[in-house]
Amino acid sequence: MYVDADGHVMEPHDVWVGRMDATRWGDLIPHYIAEDFDGKDSWYVGGVRRAAGSAIFGCSAGFDPEELLSRSWKYTEGHAAAWDPIERVRMLDEEGIDATVLYPSLALTFGPLDPIEAVRDPQFVAAMHRAYNDWMAEFCATAPSRLYAAAPVPLQDIDLAVAEARRAVVDLGAKAIMVRSAAYVDELPFSHRVYDPFWATCQELGVPVGFHPATHTDLPNAARLFKLIRQSADMAVANKVSDDVVGGTAMSIAIGAPVDAIVTLGRLIMGGVCERFPELRLLILESGGGWAASILERMDEELHANPQESRWLKLTPSEYFRRQCWISFEPNDPTLPRLADLIGTDRILWASDFAHSDAVYPGTVKALDDCLAPLAAAAQDQIRGANAVDAYRLG
Repeated sequence: MYVDADGHVMEPHDVWVGRMDATRWGDLIPHYIAEDFDGKDSWYVGGVRRAAGSAIFGCSAGFDPEELLSRSWKYTEGHAAAWDPIERVRMLDEEGIDATVLYPSLALTFGPLDPIEAVRDPQFVAAMHRAYNDWMAEFCATAPSRLYAAAPVPLQDIDLAVAEARRAVVDLGAKAIMVRSAAYVDELPFSHRVYDPFWATCQELGVPVGFHPATHTDLPNAARLFKLIRQSADMAVANKVSDDVVGGTAMSIAIGAPVDAIVTLGRLIMGGVCERFPELRLLILESGGGWAASILERMDEELHANPQESRWLKLTPSEYFRRQCWISFEPNDPTLPRLADLIGTDRILWASDFAHSDAVYPGTVKALDDCLAPLAAAAQDQIRGANAVDAYRLG
């Protein structure tokens, strides 16, 4: 059984229009214009135009990178499997994938430091997340035993996040709650007790929290702190984009995502969240996985050497990880078989990242099987699908 622990949809033009209160939000509602500026397609969010043409990268898995840069593309020229559930199931059949858990693309963003004024309003973000989660419930209902939703929530307002998490799971059937791997509330770390009502709700609901990165600087993440990408890289503020380029997408993904994941995992484990919420399940996604073996070893070693800093912990960091955490690898990551025993073969997920432009596609399953070949058969079966079924409780 093959279960993709982190696939993506590309939100189509009608996700928010028609699902948000037009009387209240009007032109602030996210909407798409196909030929808006120099023939390029555009998304408008909060009344401001996002960078033209960027949506194609959310649904162009397998496209030649040079071809993508050769002209302007409409997102509708990408894979229909990114927004059409029937096409998604067809793609799963072609690839040999039994089921997938789906995360957003445009709705990965909307953080509290977004330069768009409307997006800094938690009520507006909550309305956008509600609309997206409603759409995803409809999407997954097409094939409920194969398509599963991870629901984003507006964690910048804990009460709103708790309410939407409960609605998404109880009313809509979401299998995970998604947040980004960076602070949301006044730049307070995840170990701060301000987040405890949220962790408590996810634990009560029995769903994992999926920590998913994005290259955007709408949160106090590594990309923002270390200037790995310009702060307006994903949007046009007042219809202008700064040319103060201090980094790029590749650097932000390669460096920023693992840094955010390491800090997040450290705060959750060493900061006591896992101790306070022993049944809370935590997923570290799309940030590589090879670093986890070294970081867990370092956590154990340093807390052993500095016991005064672990007085609130009853277990070692690696024991907390083995109890309630999972980490995802790309299907062709060469570090996976080399480090699987150190991380725990039952703690490893694989993720296609389809339909994003950097996905391993086509041939995801073959790449995974080739990668897992050095491992014992039982470990291969765990990683192919059993771990994801366990983490997300898909059974």
